[in-house]
This record gives sequence, C-alpha cells and structure tokens, in this order.
Amino acid sequence: MVSISEALARVTTGEADTRVRATWRGIVPWGLSFGIQLVLLSGMFLAIRSVLDISELSTVSASLLEFTILGAVSALGIVFIIFLATRLDKRSVSAYGVVASREQVIDLVVGLGIGALTYAVPTAVLVRFGEAELTAASPFPVDSLSVIVLGVSVAVIAFTCQVAFEEIAFRGVMLKNFAEGLTARRGSQQSSVVFALLTSSVLFGVSHIIAQGGGGTEGRSVQLVVTSALLGILWGGSYVLTGTLSIPFGLHLGHNLWPVVVLQPAEATLIAPALGQVSYGVSQYTLVAGKALIGGICLMVWLYLSRGELTIREEITSRVTNSTNLTSSPH
Repeated sequence: MVSISEALARVTTGEADTRVRATWRGIVPWGLSFGIQLVLLSGMFLAIRSVLDISELSTVSASLLEFTILGAVSALGIVFIIFLATRLDKRSVSAYGVVASREQVIDLVVGLGIGALTYAVPTAVLVRFGEAELTAASPFPVDSLSVIVLGVSVAVIAFTCQVAFEEIAFRGVMLKNFAEGLTARRGSQQSSVVFALLTSSVLFGVSHIIAQGGGGTEGRSVQLVVTSALLGILWGGSYVLTGTLSIPFGLHLGHNLWPVVVLQPAEATLIAPALGQVSYGVSQYTLVAGKALIGGICLMVWLYLSRGELTIREEITSRVTNSTNLTSSPH
C-alpha cells in the first residue's frame, strides 16, 4: 500500500533524482514568473492611471511609457525566473546555455543578422510581387532627432529584456528540462528532444495569447499560437543544435527589433520609432512560414560553416550543473 506522502513524492520528484520532476522544473519557473509579470504590469498601469490621465498623453509619450513598463517588468521577470529555476534545478544559470566567450559573441551577432533577415527577405519578396506595400513615413510622429534616439533606445532595451526572459524561460529552462526528463525516461535522445522542442514551442505560443488578452479578433488566438510556435521551433532548434542561448537570443531579438526600428507593420497597435511602415497583403501564416524558411536556411548554413556538423548537443539532455560542463565548438 503506497502512502500519500510516497505517492506525492513520485509525482513531484523522480525515483533517482532528488530534484523536482523535469515537468515541474520546466513549467513552474515560467508560470510563476509570467504570473508575477502580469500582476506587476497591471499594478504599474493602475498606479500610473491613478495619478496621470494616459489618454491626455501624446502618442509618442504613451509609447515611451509602454516600452519603459515592458522593459522594467521583463527585467524583473528575468530575476524571478533565474531565482526560481536555479533552485528547483539545483544548478547555475550557466547550465542553461548562458555562456560568455568570443564564440558566443560571434553567434549573437550572426543571430541578430539572421533574425533581421527572417523579416527583411520575406518582406522584400512580397513587395516585389505586389503582396506588400511600403510607406516611407515613419509611424513615430516627431521630427526631433533626440526624441527619436530616445525612442529607439527605450524600445531596444525593452525588447532586449523581454526576449532575454522568453529565451531563458522557454529554451534554457523549459526545453532543456523537458528534453532531459524525457531522455531519462525513454532513452531516445532524438525523439525526446523533438517532443520537448514541440511542446515548449506550443506553450510559447499559448503565452502570447495570455499576454495579449486572448488574441482580440475571432481566430486570432489560434493564429498567435501557430505563428509564435513556428518561430519558437526555429529559435528552439538553434538552441538544440548549439547548446547555448547566444544564437536563439540573437535570432529572436533581431526578428523583434526589425519592426521596431526598420519597418513597422501597419496593423501594429504600439507605435514604434521605425523608419517606415509596411502593409502585408498575405496572411500571418504565410508571412511567418516565409520567416521560418529563411531563418532555417540561414541558420543551417551558419552552423555548418562554423561547426562543421548539425547535431543535437549533449548538454540539452544531460544534467549540466555549471558552465564548466559546457563544451563549445570552435568557429
């Protein structure tokens, strides 16, 4: 007869591992940190509205305020998830692929370039075939260079913090723990990593519904999940093939900064200091499929040129406790 305490222990921890089960190690840090972010976000807006009528702010001032709040909440989210994950996991943050080295800086820069290309190339192709239209006018209605520089700086910092949180949460913590736990159970590294990649990417997509209030218009919730998950597979795939967060962080940040500083989609609700606007005549499914295709091709080429192979890194499924266990491939 199994006691209640023994049954609970089997659910929360593994038989040969004193840590919380991999499922909870992957989900709990993100869930709690994300929940805290939502509470902080609501609290900040309520506090600001109690002393300030946001509707009276100019478009630029309101955008700068939203970017500032997004950056602050995301930065706090990073602190929370690192605190929670390292304690549940009983390992350092470097075990998730946060490594400082010359090779990682190169990967980061290349990732930023590829991330921008994932937006730029499909946009250029669609413009060429008449499925997208460019507008030279900037959506940021100011002529002051100092204000534009301030807007770009605030937006870049905000999105850097947001992307860092998401990459640590969904790739570093969630994907790694899912892959590690499944491999320990199934014994098959490849199938375990693929399942972990798909599962973490779907949850990544679901988080976008929560963050954006249910998706708004009819059918948009499904669109958010599918399109975000597809990009999550691209970014997660780069983590699986490198074992570090440098390239996925660069890919994600480069993709997110393109519409903020270069061409903002006309349907965007948050005004950004971009150089111009673009209106797409195709569905988001088509656009994101093009992004994933271009990003995937560029990523495979870079990894093959820099590493000479395309293979799942051992760090993804093994219990790495600190950066000394991480092996890096020379460029």
